[in-house]
Amino acid sequence: MKKFLKQLTLLGLAGAMLFGAVGCSQQPKEVTGEESTQGQTEQVDKAFPVTITDSTGTEITMTQAPERIVSLAPSTTEILGALGVTDKLVGRTRYCDFPTEALAAEEVGGTSDPNVETIVALNPDLVVASTHVSDEVINKLREVNIPVAFLNEQEDFDGTYSAIENIGLLVGRSKEAEAVVSEMKATVESVVERINNLEEDEVKPRVYYAVWAGDSDSTATGDTFIGQMIELAGGDNIAKDATRWSISKEKIVEGDPDMIIIPAGKGLKETLMTTDFYKDLRAVQEGHIYEIDDNMISRQGPRLAQAFEALAQIIHPETK
Repeated sequence: MKKFLKQLTLLGLAGAMLFGAVGCSQQPKEVTGEESTQGQTEQVDKAFPVTITDSTGTEITMTQAPERIVSLAPSTTEILGALGVTDKLVGRTRYCDFPTEALAAEEVGGTSDPNVETIVALNPDLVVASTHVSDEVINKLREVNIPVAFLNEQEDFDGTYSAIENIGLLVGRSKEAEAVVSEMKATVESVVERINNLEEDEVKPRVYYAVWAGDSDSTATGDTFIGQMIELAGGDNIAKDATRWSISKEKIVEGDPDMIIIPAGKGLKETLMTTDFYKDLRAVQEGHIYEIDDNMISRQGPRLAQAFEALAQIIHPETK
């Protein structure tokens, strides 16, 4: 196991973390202009123009720091908060609840169905989005010349770093973005080191991360960032060969998980314990159901490193 985890560490963490293979297709371009040593305001002024390529393959160019930003995802709202530009946020979705200061911005709808007219009326100079927003919404905003940076990094844990750095460039806070990413990497590397220190013959527990249970089952499959986190945290993800957040009940039985991890606050624990099929799973019968903060682990933002540490401590309590 130690050898396997060290390979993961080398591949996923050593040096500068690789950016997501799907999502942003390249690293952020270097800012133009001289670097300033006269303080943050001058640094922001000299950082422009900047250009990134987003997940749609579109080049987004900002000639100056945005003063009016709309965020269409809780993850991007958290990133903006960590970069210290929440005061520039004029619009956000109903699900954007962290940091709490973001609640002062006008609500523009949900992540998949934001109101385009409301967004346009806010006169933003930048819209940042992720995951659920539709191509239709993005295209309508771009048709009226509103810059939209769509950063969808669902397939790769490392893509979180890319999103933070790209947004940092767009809002003129690249130094702050570098600091956030550096702190996240330090947390992840510390956790991986603790896992590497486990005994060579330590058995990797089989883990099932249940996003949803019922007529259909949703889980963190091998092509998702949470699926990668499970493996990096020293677990054997029973859905590693499945794709697109979906798994069959036959595969769940075949995987025979040692533990089931669920997002807290969704009533899934009661469902698993009282519903036919799930209540007969060995992990349920043995009481090995564990909850984790849904907002931290489902949002690819600055708190994802904390979620990774919490996940690792569930899978290997001896690493606490």
